[in-house]
Amino acid sequence: MTGTKTEKRLTPELAWRAAGWLWLAAAWLAGVALMWRFGRTLLDSDMASEMVLADLLNREGGILSSNWYYSTELRVFCQQLLFKLGLLVFPGSWHAARMLAQGLLSALLAASYLFFARGAGLWKSAPWAAGALLCPFGFWQLYHGVLGGFYFVHMAFVLVSLGLAVRLVRPASRARTALTAAALALVCFAAGLNGVRLLMNLYVPLAAGCAVLFLLRFLKAPLGPGAARTPQLRAFAAAVLACLCGCGGYLVNRAVLVARYTFLDQSARSWTALSLAGLLEVWGDFLALFGYPADRWQQAATGAVPLFSLPGLLGAAGLVLAGAVVLSLAWLLKQGGALPFAQQLTGVTLAACLLVDGLAFACMNDGDSINGSYWLPVAPLAIAAVAAAAEQFPLRRPALRRALAGCLAALVVCASVGTTLRFAAVPPHSSPALETAANWLKEQGYTKGCATFWQANVLTELTDGAIEMWQVEDLASLKMRPWLQKADHASPPEGRVFVLAGPGEINQSLPWTGQAEVVYSDEAGYVVFELNQ
Repeated sequence: MTGTKTEKRLTPELAWRAAGWLWLAAAWLAGVALMWRFGRTLLDSDMASEMVLADLLNREGGILSSNWYYSTELRVFCQQLLFKLGLLVFPGSWHAARMLAQGLLSALLAASYLFFARGAGLWKSAPWAAGALLCPFGFWQLYHGVLGGFYFVHMAFVLVSLGLAVRLVRPASRARTALTAAALALVCFAAGLNGVRLLMNLYVPLAAGCAVLFLLRFLKAPLGPGAARTPQLRAFAAAVLACLCGCGGYLVNRAVLVARYTFLDQSARSWTALSLAGLLEVWGDFLALFGYPADRWQQAATGAVPLFSLPGLLGAAGLVLAGAVVLSLAWLLKQGGALPFAQQLTGVTLAACLLVDGLAFACMNDGDSINGSYWLPVAPLAIAAVAAAAEQFPLRRPALRRALAGCLAALVVCASVGTTLRFAAVPPHSSPALETAANWLKEQGYTKGCATFWQANVLTELTDGAIEMWQVEDLASLKMRPWLQKADHASPPEGRVFVLAGPGEINQSLPWTGQAEVVYSDEAGYVVFELNQ
């Protein structure tokens, strides 16, 4: 009997399941290691602003502050809540605080995918897909996910919302159904409080996709007396609930929170001419998420990636991954009702997201400002679609399915390595030399300074909050910019104040230089002036 038990432990299927959980753990550890190694040198002001806000919230208490200029969204439930915890645990090391918060956020995202996969019947591939979702497989996934964390929160909302929705599809007791519906309503309302993003990225496409499935079911045959147990009807009801609650949260955001807090809204956006070329272009941005090394915005910010370089060659894996997404979606849609309903719903929802978001991104008047990161909340659906196709595609031998999963994991690793190498070599809005200047300023006892956006908040984080920075529109006017900083910075700093100029920023006339002296400069182009006031 002992031999039988040992034999069971060593079966290929059990070994493969264990390998999936090891893959997930390795992906999480790799993200933490990446943050430890590059969390300071690749830091930019967008990332640092969340830490500065978290520090302010810890001082004031609460989850929102009227003494803060938010950006284009008032994100009520976002990563600054975890940054608050990180700063409470590590008040003297903002880098350690960021590592803790980002590690927790990555774990939350992985747990969200596992929750969705359990409800959608995708448990066999769940650890593999969750691990892939934690990897820096593309430029935006690394920039605004693994390092910045902004979109990991949105991804978690997508997965939890869809995980609750697919659970409502299955008939259950009234109490269980009511509890699941209440949880879905609360999650969607909270997502709506963050702004319009989740409505566009999931709730409206989900409702549209479920409406199509319900219509096709209705046209196929009458619903009959047992209509309440029909998965298409239950899915449509869940989608309508999600959409209504998301809209309710967004209305509170627009009608109540906008009066108390300072942030820009989306009211300036309008429709433009319908452009099929533009639609294809934004769909290209979506496919470039998965490791293709020539995203439109990335090329403009960091230049072209040479083909015969290691990042360029590894970037070919991104093309294969994008192809896997396209083929998986096409196969899921072709199979239709032959699939388990939750997996059919996954494919239909992804297709609806591509259509709804694609039209919105291509036909808005500020389309030039929309980049590939806007697609990141849809990425979990793409990974889920690949997982569903990999689980359901008919293969004669289980070993072939395991080999397919191993190949996909290897492609994710290749794309992640190529993306990280390129990003570390040419970061879009950060410079390792700024840390040297920050350390010098801290050693000299400075506590107040002025700088433009891409230097200001970074300097505060690099000095662990020791230096408070006033963000200015430009160095010539030193006029305060109402964007991602404290509202009381409307008043200029007093006392011993410095001005930090970044590389290339002093090739203009600075009228105040007669009342200032240069106290620091380096080969990277950073110059520090001390104001005589």
